[in-house]
Amino acid sequence: MSLNNGRFNSEKKVLPSAVNLVYNEEHSVHLAHFTSFSSKAAGSLGASEPAAGVVKLALERIGGVKTTSLPDELSMQALVSFASE
Repeated sequence: MSLNNGRFNSEKKVLPSAVNLVYNEEHSVHLAHFTSFSSKAAGSLGASEPAAGVVKLALERIGGVKTTSLPDELSMQALVSFASE
């Protein structure tokens, strides 16, 4: 999100070494693409970049958006709970 629309990283677009900048033409948004990451859930829950359409919707949303990061164990627990219902 910070790579777009005048946010704090939208001009310089500085990213860590294992992250590449990509541009999605369909939704006109810049995205961070992780070239590698370590996660216990990488095979099922891990995504190398956010969905461009979702980023676009979040950028257009009035009222702001907050990003959140969860530990792998909590994500897997939520998935198991969801699948059990």
